[in-house]
Formats: sequence, structure tokens, C-alpha cells
Amino acid sequence: MLAGPGIQSRVAERRTALRYPLRLPVVFSWQDEHGKIQGSDGYCRDLGSRGIYVLSNLVPPLGVAIEMNVFLPRPEHCARPSEIQAIGRVVRSELGPPEATCGFAAMNHTTLLLEPKTDSSAEERLQSDKGRIGSAGGEGKI
Repeated sequence: MLAGPGIQSRVAERRTALRYPLRLPVVFSWQDEHGKIQGSDGYCRDLGSRGIYVLSNLVPPLGVAIEMNVFLPRPEHCARPSEIQAIGRVVRSELGPPEATCGFAAMNHTTLLLEPKTDSSAEERLQSDKGRIGSAGGEGKI
């Protein structure tokens, strides 16, 4: 039976921050009940300043504190990609059959954007170019 247009859904959207549908690699870790560090990797399904949804074969327990690193696309001149480092808590998990990809949602407590390190050869080329520009004539014109 279909609900008519006048009937509202009982499920309300509780998010106040925007979420972006991005598929980016994620590495995550948490401490289990025995104090041992556990971890895995996966892909984010969506991402926002206050939370992330991660698709992975391994899902951390509900309520556990979790550290996550989301790797952004790497610019050509960088040795490594920029990454978003987040610390949060698992607030929802979805489990499926063993061969299926599962997932979890985490609410972030802290979020940092870590800038990429530049490639040393790119830095050397930049310094070399600066030297040539300075010696190109009376006022540094090319």
C-alpha cells in the first residue's frame, strides 16, 4: 500500500551539516575491549565536516572511538596526497553477508586537513626557476 501525498514520513533528517557524496580511500583504527589497536581500510560513501560514512569489509563496534584518514586526490606536484584526519565515534553500523561490503557512520569530534608535502624535485625546479627569473635582465623580466 502506498502512502498518499498528505502523509509525512516518520523518519526525519537530523543532520545539520552538509554531506558530500565522495568516494575516497579511508584508513581507520580503533582500540578494542582488550586495549589492542584494530584497523582496516575502505572508501567513504559520503563526507561532511561533522561525519563520514565508510564502506568496508570490517566494521568497528558501535560507540567506539575511531581515528580516520581520508585521502584526497593527489595533485601532480605533490609527493603524497592531502588528507583529512578525523577523530570521532561510531554512531551507526550496517552489517551484511560476509562477502558483501558493509559500512559504518562516524560522528567527528575533531577534523584536520593535512596539507601535502611537495615533491623535492618539484621544489628544486621551483628554486632553479626563481634563480633564472632573477638573472633574466635588469628588472627580472622574462
